[in-house]
Amino acid sequence: MEPRDILIVGAGPAGSAMAYFLAAQGFDVLLVDKTDFPRDKTCGDGVSPRALRVLHDMGLADRVDTQGYRVNRIAIFAPNGRAVVAPAPAFGHLPNYALVLPRYQLDDIIRTRAVQAGAHFAPQTAAIEILREHAEVVGVRAQTAHGLRDLRARATVFATGASTSVLERSGLLTSAPAYGRAARTYYENVQGLSDTVEFHFDSVPLPGYGWVFPTSPTTANVGAGYFVRAGRAPQRTTPRRAFDEFVANRYVAGLLTDAQPSAPIKGYPLRFDFPTARAAFPGLMLIGEAAGLVNPLTGEGIDYALESAEVAADELGRALRAGETAERAARRHIHALHNRFLRMFVNIIRVRDTYFRPWVLNRFVSAANRNPDLAELLLNVAIGNIDPLRAMSPRALWQVALG
Repeated sequence: MEPRDILIVGAGPAGSAMAYFLAAQGFDVLLVDKTDFPRDKTCGDGVSPRALRVLHDMGLADRVDTQGYRVNRIAIFAPNGRAVVAPAPAFGHLPNYALVLPRYQLDDIIRTRAVQAGAHFAPQTAAIEILREHAEVVGVRAQTAHGLRDLRARATVFATGASTSVLERSGLLTSAPAYGRAARTYYENVQGLSDTVEFHFDSVPLPGYGWVFPTSPTTANVGAGYFVRAGRAPQRTTPRRAFDEFVANRYVAGLLTDAQPSAPIKGYPLRFDFPTARAAFPGLMLIGEAAGLVNPLTGEGIDYALESAEVAADELGRALRAGETAERAARRHIHALHNRFLRMFVNIIRVRDTYFRPWVLNRFVSAANRNPDLAELLLNVAIGNIDPLRAMSPRALWQVALG
């Protein structure tokens, strides 16, 4: 069999979006995943304005807006339990709302769009080994329903999320990446929900947060997660323990008084080591969480998955059309991702390490309740609209210090 133009491993938002963008350029794209679709994916299910912008550009505005639960307001709870609540801020050309859309639906919407654009999809196809010729990746060996198959391509893309097993076995990942940990479930018959997503910094280990993201007027995705600082032990022994502590919070417990879980409580890792991760090798590109692109402040990953796919598809398409070497295409990919995301990630970590202390967050929320400009800044940072370094300006720091 002749090699494909592009092989993409992993059909989540990053992989399926990249398959769409490349297929739309006319390339022969094979998208594979180890499971059938639709399938569940453990996540907070928040679709930020930045993510919506990409989905709208893909022609999916009507689909996601119809199937998702629209949220127009954001509530942020400080460690002392006080909250600031405000409308989702308008910023540039981004939508002034967000959606909550379970990954069971969202991922299949994006995958279907990729197939409509001409990408080929192969389910039940699990990559188990990277194929190399000399120093160049030329595809993967995969376990399929019909046995082992070698899948070859001019360029291979990994969009495999937090899973690093194939990279480790291939010697392409020499040290364990930084991870966060989270757990979530869905509840039915939840009281007091509205068109508001809630971020809680009370009753959770810091840096980390809990969330109540409504999926309808009476159902919600509820979870908690935390980040592990480099060189330090995890703050909780398991994400389930962090979850249990969060839902025991008086306010959250009140919402859940008559609620029942509609799904098992599931834990999951979050890989957020983009500043130190290697995002490409000759013949192989990594996108989304596979490249460590998870927000180390909020745990958000869908917007980075979609945006990295968009950036990478543009660069890879240009490289393939120009007949560039695999080594040059890899350098192009790394440069493009760093140019788009590195500064923001470094700044996010600086802001997280400055603000994720109980007394600082308490002052920030207190000041935001009296200062609409500071409230807008806080919300824009929380949903990823702006460079978080704006929260480190002398003016912002002085306003927070005054409390």
